[in-house]
Amino acid sequence: MVSREAIILAMNANPAAKPAVTTARLEAFSDGVFAIAITLLIFGIKTPVVANHDAGELKRQLWALWPAYLSFAASFAIVSVFWIGHHQMFQLISRSNRTLLWLNNAFLMCVAFIPFPTSLLGLYWDQRVATVFYCAAIIVTGVVFYALWAYASVGERLLYPGIPSRVVRIAGWRILIGAFFYGVAIALTFVNVTASRIVILLIPFFYLLPSSIDPDIET
Repeated sequence: MVSREAIILAMNANPAAKPAVTTARLEAFSDGVFAIAITLLIFGIKTPVVANHDAGELKRQLWALWPAYLSFAASFAIVSVFWIGHHQMFQLISRSNRTLLWLNNAFLMCVAFIPFPTSLLGLYWDQRVATVFYCAAIIVTGVVFYALWAYASVGERLLYPGIPSRVVRIAGWRILIGAFFYGVAIALTFVNVTASRIVILLIPFFYLLPSSIDPDIET
């Protein structure tokens, strides 16, 4: 049996023999965090407690929860957008390194935080500060996501060889455009809060539109 020390010496003598650090564990860990974060969103909707099982009161309380339903739907959609984007991104990234791992962890920290502003928005739907806080959390998540992509793609640092520059450019643009729209939603809160909420609900639909780079990143 070859000892671990012998293997290390052989790798040091021939750097080309060192195995590439794949993204498999990174992707598996990321999927787990996404699954937990998207599940926790439902805890922002509290089960009504009705005395004497009064049907009328139950209907009233269920209806009163409509802001929580909307905030849940908006966050479920945008977390899904981030997950799909992350999945597609790592179809283009061939290997990992320590910096990429930490950038990915920073992104996952932002994703894991999303259930909190979602719950806040559902509870304080009529408050501008709740909307601003929610949008700011999504913007930070988007910016960190872009930093992850920028690090991996600059100079094709961690990408598979031959990825067209057009794909790199459009992928980055699609990440940032979402952050821009949430910034628009923040600005609208100072003009018309209802319009701001409509923008928040519509943003995920932008990512349902086909992109010119979709065939290049299909699995």
